[in-house]
Amino acid sequence: MKKYLLLITCAACLLTATALQAATCKPVSVSYLQSSMGDMTTDAGDIWTWDGSYNCAKARKVGGGEGHLFTPAVDLSGVDEIIVKFSHTHRYAADPATDYTLWVTDDYRGSYAASAWRQLTISPYGTNTNWTFVDATVNVPVAYVGTNTVFCFRYTSTETTNGTWEIKNLRITGNCEGATAPPVALPEIGNGQLKVCGQNLLNYYINYNTGRGDYTREEFAAKTRKITDAVLWIDADIYAFCELEAQDVILRQLVDSLNRITKSSRFSYVIDGIDVPWDEYDNNLKSGFIYRNDKVKTIGSNMPAYNANYYGNTMRIQTFEELSSGERLTVSMNHFKSKAGSAEDQGNSTRVTNATRLIENLPSKALDKDILILGDLNCEVGEEPLLIIEAAGYTEQLIKYNSNAYSHCYGGGELIDHVYANASMAEQITGAGVFHISTGCGSDASANIDHRYSDHDPYIVGINLASAQSTECEQIQASYLPTGASDLGEMKAIAISGKYNWRYQSSYGATCQDKGGENWLLTPAYELSKAATVTLAFEHAVNYANDMQSQQTLWVTDDFSDVENSQWRQLTIPNYPAGTNWTFVPATVNVPTSLVGKNTVFGFKYSVPADAANSTTWEIKNLSISVTCDETHTDILTPSAGKSAVRKMLMDGRLYIVMPNGERYSVMGERIQ
Repeated sequence: MKKYLLLITCAACLLTATALQAATCKPVSVSYLQSSMGDMTTDAGDIWTWDGSYNCAKARKVGGGEGHLFTPAVDLSGVDEIIVKFSHTHRYAADPATDYTLWVTDDYRGSYAASAWRQLTISPYGTNTNWTFVDATVNVPVAYVGTNTVFCFRYTSTETTNGTWEIKNLRITGNCEGATAPPVALPEIGNGQLKVCGQNLLNYYINYNTGRGDYTREEFAAKTRKITDAVLWIDADIYAFCELEAQDVILRQLVDSLNRITKSSRFSYVIDGIDVPWDEYDNNLKSGFIYRNDKVKTIGSNMPAYNANYYGNTMRIQTFEELSSGERLTVSMNHFKSKAGSAEDQGNSTRVTNATRLIENLPSKALDKDILILGDLNCEVGEEPLLIIEAAGYTEQLIKYNSNAYSHCYGGGELIDHVYANASMAEQITGAGVFHISTGCGSDASANIDHRYSDHDPYIVGINLASAQSTECEQIQASYLPTGASDLGEMKAIAISGKYNWRYQSSYGATCQDKGGENWLLTPAYELSKAATVTLAFEHAVNYANDMQSQQTLWVTDDFSDVENSQWRQLTIPNYPAGTNWTFVPATVNVPTSLVGKNTVFGFKYSVPADAANSTTWEIKNLSISVTCDETHTDILTPSAGKSAVRKMLMDGRLYIVMPNGERYSVMGERIQ
């Protein structure tokens, strides 16, 4: 059986090698505005000038204006700490924090308007009542810089407020202070070719002061540096995190930082479509994945373990494929209900629901039956939610390899982060253990004190995926877009262009109306390489149609990565509506098995050009996908007398010639193994 790994984890770690940090980190120290403007440049005419009397750059504009003072481009990729220092003074500002600001870009495009800038916090500003210079120090997050970093001092004034800003003795330093070896021992996990790491990152938020993160920009930068150090030490292939801000930017900035440090593009993150407004305190946590794209690739869509408010974001599933072997693993990361309050069973019923829904949905979410469950499950071995997982045939691997394992330090050290494997998966695990870099208990408490960034330790699993090829086919009967639901469920809406996208209406199913747009509605990914028959059935209505056969279409790909980079083949929809009313008609599509494979996704494509006569509306509901298996090899030609030595055989949807000795050849004469 082809081996797939299902990882369920709430937490995770990053990756890279220790040696890379030492080899690529180069200290930087540059100074400007010592005795002249030097290499600094300006725009907006005469707003910024050099004042020789006070040996400083000075900005002032009567009547209102905006001017920018730019540093030369600095290569700050790979450094661990970035500090900008300067002396400045100002007077007559309406609000110095608004009128006199500092910005940074890591991809300068020649002007302020053409570049994407991030604001940095200046502290202190001084009194605004005299010309006394004060020294300001700005700690710059390493995620904001790269090989083409430019800093900009931005001055603004109005018709009624004509302030003055003066700056001198500017210095930019990039330090290499990352440790070359972890201060505590990494766990022994055997000689596994694949390494997976999980961790709870304790409210890792790029938007500070949201009620969860509650730290300054400098504290966030320090936390990011410590996470990066742990990543350098662990050197895994797949990382799963929980307690992340529920926005795309949080993993993107972490991956950008890693790629800059390693001077590579080897790190990627899984796009999950979760982007909750940062001020929605009760729903702004998620789990997410980072991976080594030179070791594994993603297969199919990132999906929730089950559709539920909040837990749909914190219990996630993603399939990966190991590049060297072609073997796959499905990683599902989970964060169960926390134990809030003093009662031991606080939230137990919710955790029971978490565990029950997880076990119920794993068979339909996993692309194979080898399953690894990881995560911050917020309970210890012996508690009811974990008994549900164990009753389904899973065993705890951290306990298996260390009976005294702990991952959290509330009392004396508890194991509330877990690694569970079913029987077939357990055979492929070489070891599992906890890396005590963050918790403050045990013998490592004094050694790791300067490296802590969470209240949970990362845990690591070593795996050797088996190389046997799968010969199994799974019967599938899946349903989507029922009327009366609240959202698209596991279907995913992707907007390539236009103003709108697919949305869900409880009475009409999935609906799209977007003149001038191209919008896709995607099914989850399926393993269909061994399927005998594949059938799609759905109901749809089209009103205000232009050309339904070209503008409302159905497609399939057998190796999905994303909409724009997958090879799509169009399927014929046999029954279209009238196109002039809201009457639904049924459509059944028999999909040729030659078009499906191990990573099959179906896509409904809405594409109406901007110059079309009508803004067409397409509605789809009650979609079902049916897959049958036929493990027998069916002869399609019965040999006649005297010709029984040679047969034709239909197997896996393909025609073969079978010789008397059993050897098989394609119809083109190529021998088949």
